Amino acid sequence: MRSDSSDGFSGSMEEWIEVGTVFRKHGIRGEVKVYPLTDSPRRFLDLEEVVLEDPAGKRQKVRIDRVRFQKDRLILHFAGLDTLDEIEPFLKSRILIHRSQALPLGEGRYYHADIIGLAVVSEEGLDLGSVTEILETGSNDVYVVRKGKKEILIPAIAEVVRKVDLARGEMIIHVMEGLFEPI
Repeated sequence: MRSDSSDGFSGSMEEWIEVGTVFRKHGIRGEVKVYPLTDSPRRFLDLEEVVLEDPAGKRQKVRIDRVRFQKDRLILHFAGLDTLDEIEPFLKSRILIHRSQALPLGEGRYYHADIIGLAVVSEEGLDLGSVTEILETGSNDVYVVRKGKKEILIPAIAEVVRKVDLARGEMIIHVMEGLFEPI
C-alpha cells in the first residue's frame, strides 16, 4: 500500500493543498483524529481519496470510508487501515488533496500553499524576505517572513497586506509604524 513518486501523487506543494493533519489515534479500530485546515470541514464528506504525507515526506494514497465530527475536529477511518498498528505510521501526517479537488475561494482569499514562498516587498520597494510559514492565531493568520537570519511577523489583515500577486510571486505590504524593527 506504500508508494513512491511513480504513483501519480508526487509533485510540488503547488500541486497539492493541505486540508488537515492527523494528530492522534481514536479508539481501537484504526480511526484517527484530524485537525482540519479548511474553512469547510464538511468537505471531508465529499472526499473519497486523499494523500497522507508522513513527517519524512513519504506519501500514500488512501480512501476515506468514514467521517465523523467531534467539536472542531474530525474522526476519520481510512479503508484497509483497521488497527492501531496499521494507523501508527500515519500519526502526524499531513492530509493532502490535489489542487483539482480544491474548493474555489472568494476574492482576496488564498490557499496557504499559494502564500508560502512569496517574496514580501514594502510599498516603498524594500525587499523584506519571503513567506516561510503561516501561523493560525484564531483572529487572523500571521505570515512568518524570513530574510537571511532575520524573521518578521506580518499580520494577514487588509491594513497591512495591500496586494498579493501570485503571477509575480510577490506580496506587497504597508509597513505600519511599530510593526517590526527595520531589517
